Formats: sequence, C-alpha cells, structure tokens
Amino acid sequence: MKKNILIISIYYPPIQSIASNRIHSFTKYLNKEKYNVYVHTLSTQEAQEEDENITLHRVDNNVFFKPLLFKKRTNKLLHYSKVIYNKFVNYFFEDEYRGWIDESLSILPAFIKKNNIDIVLSTYAPTAPHRVALELKKEFPHLKWIADMRDEMSREHGIALKKKKRYEELENQIFEYANAVTSVSKPLVDEFASLSQNKNLLLREIRNGYDFELKESENDNTAFTITYTGSFYGDINPINFFNALNTLVKKDSTKKIKVQLIGVKTHFDIPDLLLDKVSIIPYVEHTKAIEYMKGSDALLLIHPTNGRKGIFTGKLFEYLAVLKPIIALVDEEDVAAELIYEANAGYVCDNANIQKIETILEEAYQEWSQKRKRTFNKDVILKHHRKEQAKRLENLIGELIGE
Repeated sequence: MKKNILIISIYYPPIQSIASNRIHSFTKYLNKEKYNVYVHTLSTQEAQEEDENITLHRVDNNVFFKPLLFKKRTNKLLHYSKVIYNKFVNYFFEDEYRGWIDESLSILPAFIKKNNIDIVLSTYAPTAPHRVALELKKEFPHLKWIADMRDEMSREHGIALKKKKRYEELENQIFEYANAVTSVSKPLVDEFASLSQNKNLLLREIRNGYDFELKESENDNTAFTITYTGSFYGDINPINFFNALNTLVKKDSTKKIKVQLIGVKTHFDIPDLLLDKVSIIPYVEHTKAIEYMKGSDALLLIHPTNGRKGIFTGKLFEYLAVLKPIIALVDEEDVAAELIYEANAGYVCDNANIQKIETILEEAYQEWSQKRKRTFNKDVILKHHRKEQAKRLENLIGELIGE
C-alpha cells in the first residue's frame, strides 16, 4: 500500500532558489509507485504549471508586515531595499510567516485525516514549516516527522542573540518531537547530533545536487574562459581573485584570458589591467546559466574560510556536473574542497592566499593552453544527481516506517 507524504515548505517553484530546487527534486524523484506526495507551500502571484504527479496546495501569509520574496532578479536599489525591509520584519516579529502558520494549522489537521498522511517533511529556512509540523506532530503522534534543516539554525553564523534564543527553543522541540533530522553535509549533521539529547532521533545527510544530464562538452575558445554564476555578498567577493589575476597578467600580458561574472551585483572595483578581460553579464535563466558554464574552460567558486564547516554551496554540484575544471577559493579543510579532490574536478586554494590563487590560476591556464584532457571521477559526480538524493530520502523513510 502506498504511503502518503506531506511536504511543508515556504520555498517551492516558481520561487527560484536552491531551497526550492531541493524540495522540488524530492517531489520530482520520490517513487510515485510507493508514495502519494502532497506539497503545502506559500501562495505566489506567478502562474505555475501544476505537476500531475503530486497534489499541491498553497495558502497566503495574511499579515500586514510580511517578508518580500526574491522570485526574480531586480535592480540593485530594489534588491537592497528588500533586504533591509526583511531584516526589519525578521527582527521585530517573532515569526514573519505567522499568517501562513495560522492558516496552515487551520486546514492541515483535516487534510491529514482525509488523506491518511503517514509522513510529514518540513524544511528550514524559514522556521515556519517546522513550527507547523511541530504542532501537527503534537496533534497526531502517529506521524513520522522528518525535519529537514538544510543549514545551521541556532548556530547560524553572525546570528543576533534574540534570534538565536528563539531558534534554540525551537531546535529543542524539534529534537524532542521529530523522528528524523536531515541536513546537507556530515559536519552539519554531526553538529545537530551534538545538540540533541534524543537517542531515538535519526540524523542523516542528504546533500543538494544537480538535475541535468552528465555530459562532456568540447569548446574551442580563443581565450581561457573562466565563469562565475550567482551572487557576491559580504566576504564572498572577487577582490582576491582579481588581485591574483592582475598579478598573473602583469607578469605575462600575452595570456588570453576572459572572465564572465553572471548575475552579479558590481559592488567591487575591477583593476584597470583586467577591464577588457572581465564581463559582467546580467541575470539569465537557470538553463542559460548552465549553457554559459558548459561553454567555459573553468568555473570560479568563492567561499572564504570563516570558521563554518560543512559548506558545499549550492552551485558546486552544478559546476561538477558540467565537467569543467573548478577554481575553488574555499576552506581547504572543508567538505567542498574534499569533494573537488575526490572528483578530480579542479584546483583548491584558501581565498585569503593571493599568492596561491595566482599559482592555481597559472596551473589552470596551462591545462587549457596545452589542451590537456582532465579525467573526472564521474562515479563520484553521478552520486550527486538530485534523483540520488531523493533515494537517500526514500531510504530514511524506509527506516522510519520499518521497510
């Protein structure tokens, strides 16, 4: 007999985010012969084609002060205005999705009874889905509750004390009532395990991934083309990369190099020597961004060492899947570096080490100019397709229901 799964998430298409992609991959790849999948999420103004393989319902967040979602790219002024407004809402209101929580709790108990729900999966961030799932678990103790944490909660980097205390209280209730907790990397899973006193709680790693065919593409670029996709914010910026590249070009001006920064905000200066080599490309749709990656000779990843562990970054998996060397300016002793080495997928250097960045840029350039063919460990990369992550979720569900 099929099991009935209710997934509770604020983020779901058409909202564009790594969080949306993660939940959508679960709904897409969970075995429909074994599970009926229901998704409870936030209403959006955009039209969305419904998936006939799942049942989707949306409710509004009926409050006056509500967070603004980043559903598509906007100009810099509007983007930062949204950020400031959301910080205000998040600080002054205990839960910015309280209207959605109230509406969800008014309709989901009857929904659970009507559809004989067996399993609830809620996902953070924000906390609202977990708050809903917690109350449902209290009302229906037979439910198997999976709390998908994704990233840190109370241990979030730079979190305000007021918010940290709220998160700690919720975490403790999750550890008490949930049947399982998942996160995106083993260090994060281990951290949650260290916080929990519940010996019956299952804790599992379910990484993010990519969702397209693994296929090599041959390029014939006249310049060594390095591409970065995504955003720059805070200490995630290209300044040290530019400094190293500037030095490299100073030493040998004959080097043919092209840098493409796709969808970034230009709150940084480009050295004069690199102005004709660096292109800022406006935001493009996800499929187009993958085309840019495939047309490149190397892909740039930046995530400075800051004491946090267990950080892959969402774009790493798509970088791996296009089978182009990665120039990774990341913590050399964290999971992203380990995975790149394991997949033989590129070069790793701490973002603070400008001299070493120059060295790996030279090595990557020589790999391109000498037309050396890199042998990627495709077996490792294939394990990170989204369908494989859904299988991990299925395995966890099997543990919970005794299959």
